[in-house]
Amino acid sequence: MVATPVSVCTNCQTEPPAVNARKKHLCKECFMMFIGSKVLRRMDRYRPRNVPKDKQIKLLLPLSFGVSSFTLLHVLDRHLERQAANSLGRRSYNLHVLNVETSAQPDSHRLEQVREAYPLHTYSQVPLHSIFRYDTAIKEVISEYAGLEFIDDDSKSDQERLDNFRSSLSSATSRADIDGILRMRLIVAVAREQECEGILWGDSDSRLASKALAGVAKGRGFSVPWEVCDGMSPWGIQFNFPLRDLFKSELASYASVGLPKSLVDTDSDTPRSMDNMSNKNMSIEDVMSHYVATQGEKYPGVMANIVRTIDKLQASPLSSSGDGSKCLLCGMPVDKSGEEDPATLGGMGTSQYVLEDTDRPPVTSTMCYGCARSRLDLKSPPPLAST
Repeated sequence: MVATPVSVCTNCQTEPPAVNARKKHLCKECFMMFIGSKVLRRMDRYRPRNVPKDKQIKLLLPLSFGVSSFTLLHVLDRHLERQAANSLGRRSYNLHVLNVETSAQPDSHRLEQVREAYPLHTYSQVPLHSIFRYDTAIKEVISEYAGLEFIDDDSKSDQERLDNFRSSLSSATSRADIDGILRMRLIVAVAREQECEGILWGDSDSRLASKALAGVAKGRGFSVPWEVCDGMSPWGIQFNFPLRDLFKSELASYASVGLPKSLVDTDSDTPRSMDNMSNKNMSIEDVMSHYVATQGEKYPGVMANIVRTIDKLQASPLSSSGDGSKCLLCGMPVDKSGEEDPATLGGMGTSQYVLEDTDRPPVTSTMCYGCARSRLDLKSPPPLAST
């Protein structure tokens, strides 16, 4: 039986359909309203009725120029415009948009274009190596994590110092893992400097599923609830994921009908191709992103269930009570409820895994199992040339 073509929008019954979303044929405006409602439902904490009238809240939105974070910015910008135009004329929060530049040549012109398109907000762009300036503890953290043989030369530029540390990691997985941690620390540090109450992460349901699977595979399962669930983070700042009820494909459709095409980088959210990549250049993040991207198209409900299941987990009370142990590097709480520190190398206790590291002395600070695993990939520096 041949399906009858749909000539009008399922919702408004007036305009021609533009997008097929969850078995509904929607016109452009109805589809954009559908996406906006999903986002704003997750922003209930910051509705005017929940915000003190004598307090102006500021929230930080990390912008990668990709489809997901751009969609979040666009939806919230339209929402704040409507708030300012109503009878009260008051916005319930302000946005500070942050772009963390990871390339050697920052694209400041692009951020200026975004600023012109969305002038209600404040903006800043920082390179990843600026973590040495924003996070004053990172020098000591890196030195202890990398061991006595690693030398952090203050006379070099911050970019050279960061490259030196990254080059000491021997695998793609450990480099991607540490890059993610440094980026997180930098974003949190900027949020604190800007006096932001919370961070609005532009992660779709698909991205959160990928992060959860990768986190478990890297031995970071204990900290996954803090990385993908709404709530207070161990950093003492609120984390929110307003796109958590939306699939990546839906955000891509939104971008195609509602966002300025000159601004959106559709490639930044696309998983790296596995076809021409050797195993040594493939990180766990690459594998999981590719898996979720390919299987999510076939079984979107399965990927959604991953995030929903983790959302039901209760974060450990160690974040606010107990001995308050947190990891030296990633800052996440460490479970010491057993007889053994989960990052103890070569110990015999109740941990499921035992790590053997005979190349470097153990750290004196607390370290989670995931960071201890990445530490095993540190390369010893080459011997100094004899004179």
